[in-house]
Amino acid sequence: MEREKLLNWLTGFKRVFLRSCLVAGILGVGCFLFSKRLALLLIERAHIKVYYFSLPEVFLATVELALYAGLFLSVPAIMGLAWKEFGGLLSEKMRNGYLFVLAAIFLFYVGSVFCFFVVLPSGISFLVGYEGGALKAMISIQRFIIFCIAMIFAFGTAFELPLGLLLLGKLGVVRARGLSRSRRYAVLFIVVAASVITPTPDVYNMSLLAVPLYILYEVGIILVRISERRATAPVS
Repeated sequence: MEREKLLNWLTGFKRVFLRSCLVAGILGVGCFLFSKRLALLLIERAHIKVYYFSLPEVFLATVELALYAGLFLSVPAIMGLAWKEFGGLLSEKMRNGYLFVLAAIFLFYVGSVFCFFVVLPSGISFLVGYEGGALKAMISIQRFIIFCIAMIFAFGTAFELPLGLLLLGKLGVVRARGLSRSRRYAVLFIVVAASVITPTPDVYNMSLLAVPLYILYEVGIILVRISERRATAPVS
């Protein structure tokens, strides 16, 4: 029985993965038409100059950017496919599951936009600030694009924290009281995570992620507490 359940999970995961790759690939092909403009937009936002060190580097960098842009735009479809495949397992615990999916999509894009408009310019400016005298920044366009995309996806994923806590609460893994008592450990974890994710080690740029994450942690506690009250409320 357990083996059959595991096979069903693996089959569902494979189905979601293949369909997600198809959607991301189609959107990526479409994004390739605008990939050069997207690259210039990232460069203009960072206020730096980038270089290429081999003839095909710009082409390969724009191809990579188009694929990542396709993946970025396909996030709603991926989350929808995942919920359609596995949401039935949580249907009893997660009423109005579509709201959960919509909230997850919203938070991902909020985190990504926050990174693009606030964190990337600030972090890159700090790093380039070491330039001077005999030091001259020669930034590869391919590495620059990978760096920006990694940061944007990292922030988008980090902003899913309250929904992750809510899901764990629905599954009975965590409780609001336990999360409240673990604040000091949560703060420590958030600071460590922020120091790893943010591009610079200075306090200002770390706080750009750490402060929103702590606020989202508190929002997660509130969501778990509301969920617990609804679960224990008498049915009229």
